[in-house]
Amino acid sequence: MLIERIFQLRHRLVFRLILAVGLTLLVCIATWAYFNIDYQEGKLTENIVVGTDRLTNTIKLGTHYAMMLNSRDDINQIITNIGKLKEIQYIRIYNKQGQIKYSNHRAEIDTTTNIKAEACDICHRTEPPLVELSLQERTRLLDSDQGYRLLGIISPIFNEPGCATDACHVHPEGKKVLGALDVVVSLQETDQEILQAKKGMVGLAGFAFLLISSMVGILVFRFVNRPVQQLIEGTRQIARGVYPEKIPIGRKDEMGQLATAIGAMSREIAQKQAELNEQRNEYQNLFEHVPCLITVQDRTFKLLRYNREFSERFGPGPGDHCYQAYKGRSEKCPNCQVALTFEDGLPHQGEEAGLNKDGSEAHWIFRTSPIRNAQGDIVAALEMSLDITERKLLEVQLSKSERKYHEIFNHIPNPVFVLDSHTLEIVDCNESVKTVYGYDKDEIVGRSFLEFFTEGEREGYAEQLHKADVLNQVRHRNKAGGHLFVNVRVSPSEYPGRQV
Repeated sequence: MLIERIFQLRHRLVFRLILAVGLTLLVCIATWAYFNIDYQEGKLTENIVVGTDRLTNTIKLGTHYAMMLNSRDDINQIITNIGKLKEIQYIRIYNKQGQIKYSNHRAEIDTTTNIKAEACDICHRTEPPLVELSLQERTRLLDSDQGYRLLGIISPIFNEPGCATDACHVHPEGKKVLGALDVVVSLQETDQEILQAKKGMVGLAGFAFLLISSMVGILVFRFVNRPVQQLIEGTRQIARGVYPEKIPIGRKDEMGQLATAIGAMSREIAQKQAELNEQRNEYQNLFEHVPCLITVQDRTFKLLRYNREFSERFGPGPGDHCYQAYKGRSEKCPNCQVALTFEDGLPHQGEEAGLNKDGSEAHWIFRTSPIRNAQGDIVAALEMSLDITERKLLEVQLSKSERKYHEIFNHIPNPVFVLDSHTLEIVDCNESVKTVYGYDKDEIVGRSFLEFFTEGEREGYAEQLHKADVLNQVRHRNKAGGHLFVNVRVSPSEYPGRQV
């Protein structure tokens, strides 16, 4: 659980800010501590070298008078007394041949060292040996048997006029260097001081790192993390459909400006969402209450959505297909226009018949239309159907009435003519016309009714047919040319497409 929380923490902005600032601070403090420790160590070592060199000069000055008098006991006593100092490890005086003539360690007196040893090699690495050397060249660092460091400074003892003229121990006047004074001091306490300084510096750096990092962390949590969390919560509320008018972070800086911007965005989204909800409700009401059948089908003809009119009319079950709901079929219709819409992406229309959920016959006209996604692919099809069952029933009734009318019309024992009200053209007639006049229906339809009158009487009877309701004892001619007298009754009526 802890590892998981740490893993989640590394993805947070606060952790990254603290880590970035902390690492930068750590690098800066570590760099400062490194150079500061290096400087302090160098400065302390330089002071030790200068002090040791000063001690070397002091020893040379202290033994100068005894050397001029060739008082070996005084020289030994001086070296022994100075060698008792805590930091002094070795005080040696070499002659020209590398023999130790004086030392604070009695066992070393009169022993001869290798002329190429470390101390002697400083001058004897060249032939002839070097005479003038800088302090840095005369200084060396070496390790003791106990593990701590030692600092050695070798200083040449030059020939003086007093030595060359004195009768007690005469040295050749041309001999410049008589020997060398080698002083070796312990750096044990110095190293401990340096170590303590390093520890102190590292501790100070660590303390400064922790203190500043903690302060940065507190500031980041107070002024960055908390407002960011409030802003995140505000955006989450917007995502959940709750639109806060204001995010109260109490700041006037960039965070406050961001909170103000998010609040304004929230109000605009709330307004737009309200408008969208209103439009959606309006469209949903239209979809549900439109007086026609609406379905949305996928490529398998499964009903994805349908309106209330369709549900009440056909009562589809969950997962039903259109052919099941419309016609009770187990497979799609042979000439399915929805399938054609999926194929060519075009609207189609037609007329179909099916069964209502109560088993009664239903008729409807339909129109299909493709529904596309954002990429333009057809993902569904919309089918809108208008119920025409009542019209179909009326058409059937009308057809029956027409048949009944024709039966009555054809079986009236007297001839009946249907004339155009303006031209008196024969539009229709019953079968009795053949019996009385001898004409088949096909022979007289389209001819003028005035042809049954003689030529001299046609004009007068034409006017009377337009005005009178009854014409008695009118003479007509039949097909055979014979005459017959008839009573004509005129009644205005309507015929499909014209006045009769």
